[in-house]
Amino acid sequence: MPNLDPTIIAVIDDWITAYQGDDPEKVIDLYTADATVAVQGRATVNGKDAVGNLIRRSFARLDRKVTVKYDSAEINGTWAYVYGRSWFTLAPRDGAEPTYIFGRFTLLLRLCEDGKWRIFMDMDQESEDVDPNTPHFGESS
Repeated sequence: MPNLDPTIIAVIDDWITAYQGDDPEKVIDLYTADATVAVQGRATVNGKDAVGNLIRRSFARLDRKVTVKYDSAEINGTWAYVYGRSWFTLAPRDGAEPTYIFGRFTLLLRLCEDGKWRIFMDMDQESEDVDPNTPHFGESS
């Protein structure tokens, strides 16, 4: 059984809820001021302003669905990590065909001065061991 610290899982579950709930400001608030985001098909962005711009642009154009399966989530002092698998459906609001992204993700979180855990590094990659057809690809909207 993997170690899944509920404190850290709750942060990522909040991210998913805000991401799917069309709340870009809540998503942005879950990143540190010096965050780095390196996601499939995009240039790496550094700093909360750049992360915020990336997220706001995405939210303006796309409807989003994400499913994650956690493999591990652990805290070590003021740092934590989450590792798992993810499936994203990004559907353009203009009716164009959706994009499906799947693979492995690693998140590094830091406990901030205000007592909140926030994402310091957000990275994902394609992975041959992640089935592109599960858990939600192919479902009707």
